[in-house]
Amino acid sequence: MEVRFGAHTVAVTHPERVVFPADGITKGEVVAYYRDIADFILPWLRGRPLTIERFTKTIDDGGFYQKHAPKHYPAWIPRVELGGKTAVNYAVCDTPAALVYIANQGAVTFHVWTSRGESPFRPEEVVIDLDPPVGRFDLVRRVARLVRDLLAELGLPAFVKTTGSKGLHIVSPVDGAAAFDEVLALCGDVAAHLCRRHPDLVTMEFYKDDRRGRLYLDVGRNAPGATFVAPYSVRPRPGAPVSAPIDWRDVDDPAVAADGIRMRDVRARIDARGDPWATLRDRPGSVAAARTALARIAGPS
Repeated sequence: MEVRFGAHTVAVTHPERVVFPADGITKGEVVAYYRDIADFILPWLRGRPLTIERFTKTIDDGGFYQKHAPKHYPAWIPRVELGGKTAVNYAVCDTPAALVYIANQGAVTFHVWTSRGESPFRPEEVVIDLDPPVGRFDLVRRVARLVRDLLAELGLPAFVKTTGSKGLHIVSPVDGAAAFDEVLALCGDVAAHLCRRHPDLVTMEFYKDDRRGRLYLDVGRNAPGATFVAPYSVRPRPGAPVSAPIDWRDVDDPAVAADGIRMRDVRARIDARGDPWATLRDRPGSVAAARTALARIAGPS
């Protein structure tokens, strides 16, 4: 099967190979999904160092993470080299042709930096990962609103997406003026402030045994070299759940779960409701202004 994109033709190999055994989802269906939603996922891939989760057999057989762009990738897929002694030559997925090509390589999930190759150490998003105890998505819903409201107090707009796994990601666009260390410091201060406000609900304890039923506020995705799963990426779990942007009203919808939006449903959902993140980059916030506002709200430490 061949797919033509202007000057580039991508051969889709072994489209009949089953990738999600419990659901009968084939490699060809995964590739077709990414081709179909290219207009919605590419704004979150374009220009960003890319890490992919590849599966050469089924998800039950296990896969692996790939950072380095293989030598056989065609020249029309850009690369960006980042790092010191252990520099990584990352692929960059800028076009529908590159998206289909990489999906054909067995990519199921796309993970990206919060920055882009032209300014790799100036993040464009703040990401807070809400990681709940098992079976406590009700706690995720409650904490998501607390995070949103605090970010609003700091002048930062907040958007939300499912992770396709256990929790939600709260994402706030920023103007790219701050370096990673400033963004990470802000996120750590936001999480610490929420822990002081709501010590019975949230924690920054890394080890699960120390969380004692509280939700873990994970801010580590704001460090240089860290990634977060790109919006509209499929996750390698039964049902082919997607890390899907949602509206804030969906957070209160009992029908919405962390892994409840499936690959086979995404296009119809977009056609019916639009893309909830279409305006995310319209009004980015300032990390410096947010840190000043947080210091005023929190008072003396």
